[in-house]
Amino acid sequence: MRSVSAITAGFVAASFGLVACKAHPVTTPALSKTGTDETTTETPTATEFNAKLVVIRDRAPVMEQPSFGARIVGELRLGATVARSAHAVSHSGCVGGWYAISPKGFVCAGGLATIDVGAASWLPKGPDLSRPLPYRYGRTRTDGVPLYRKAPTADEQASAEPDLSKYLSRLDLDKEVYGPSANDVPLDARGVPTGPPLLAPTSDGVDAGNKRSGASFFTFPVERPSSVFPAFSRAANDGNGDGPQKLRKTSGVAITSIGTVETVGRSRRFGLTPDGMIVAVDRLKPALGSTWHGMDLEKTGLPIAFVHKNGVHTWKLHKGDADKMDDELERRACVPLTGKFRTVDGIRFEEAQEGFWVRAQDLTMVVRRSKFPEFAKGTQKWLDVSLANQTITAYEGRKAIFATLISSGRDVLGDPQQAASTPRGTFRVRSKHVSLPLDPREVNQVFDVAEAPWTIALDGGFAITGTYWSEVGEAQGFHNIALSPIDARRIWMWAAPEVAEGWHATYETGDSPTIVFVRP
Repeated sequence: MRSVSAITAGFVAASFGLVACKAHPVTTPALSKTGTDETTTETPTATEFNAKLVVIRDRAPVMEQPSFGARIVGELRLGATVARSAHAVSHSGCVGGWYAISPKGFVCAGGLATIDVGAASWLPKGPDLSRPLPYRYGRTRTDGVPLYRKAPTADEQASAEPDLSKYLSRLDLDKEVYGPSANDVPLDARGVPTGPPLLAPTSDGVDAGNKRSGASFFTFPVERPSSVFPAFSRAANDGNGDGPQKLRKTSGVAITSIGTVETVGRSRRFGLTPDGMIVAVDRLKPALGSTWHGMDLEKTGLPIAFVHKNGVHTWKLHKGDADKMDDELERRACVPLTGKFRTVDGIRFEEAQEGFWVRAQDLTMVVRRSKFPEFAKGTQKWLDVSLANQTITAYEGRKAIFATLISSGRDVLGDPQQAASTPRGTFRVRSKHVSLPLDPREVNQVFDVAEAPWTIALDGGFAITGTYWSEVGEAQGFHNIALSPIDARRIWMWAAPEVAEGWHATYETGDSPTIVFVRP
């Protein structure tokens, strides 16, 4: 049996030197025509996908045909393991051979992937698609946090982190206490929350006392032994690179697993990112993601409203008078309405289904539509985005099924060509990604986000994404539409096209069956 270091040296070295990249805007690969070196072949049947292919270069493309000139139909992350055909279907333009993968498409073995499944043992672990945040995330505590290309020696750490001794002497992660995260909210099969967030022994980074601290959050069920984690990393990158990439303060990174590396007088814990980089987890604060979410409309229907500020009270109306009640509604609380309203002393009040009244001026409302776009027929899936209200409503035909708050471009109704405004019009979904690097303009160039979760790229050159770095409800981005993690996952899972098991992204090669309608 081959050793771990032999496997990684043979299969990972070609990939890890290429994975470091700066954040970039959402882009969709051109749908080019099939090249002349294409080998025409029939895709194997499901029963013939009886072997495995392991991806050794991040964001490896899945081609429609066994040719690099064919259309890109999907994308695989570093470490992904997918079902493949038993034998290569072609070697045209690919020394290692083109393999058909499930459920469709072809991947070139060699620099992008290997048929040696042992390589998967020490590559980044894949995302968990069953929860609101697919990875465990952290945000950098200080400016200039290094992303290492290999497990750093003590001297390399001291060189890249000149404040290291002083920094570690002041840090006490056990004293930091953190509350619930987006992943602590239980969900049903549709992604609808079934209760409040709950810290349990199985929650991310919770210790034996059901406490989440800065130290416990980046503790994983299985950690890489100190004798293997650095050997794995060095085998991949020995002698490569011009020094570590540096992250700005509060930048967001995703962690797939943890290992230990020796530094001066102590063992230091490092995290492996989805693209194969290494970062000291003591430089990260837990990024938990909001537990807030929108409203499922299957039972309540429209209209509904969201409370848009603090200090909003319920009211009781009788005989032309309005009496303020003691009950106070939380900001962004969702209130199902009856559709009835009254005006008292020039102030409009909306009736809640629970029987109380709320001033309309305190609400952001999502009302029943009286007119629909022409495409809203049958079971057509579409998203209705109101920039003025900062809401998004999911429809199937003319049936509203879900509504929530968003954060759009901060200039709201400005010209998207000149300002930080979300484009308006009718758009189609062009690709879906478990995560993508975020354009720094979406966070006003203040920090970087390496893995924005649940990205749905649209043909207008912008995207719908999840956010774990901010709350929603106010326009604060550049062009994108941001949702809370719970809502972003629900929309991502619901919208077509479907992302195949084990894939990281899928590209729509025709007219997408999902429409996004963005209006003022």
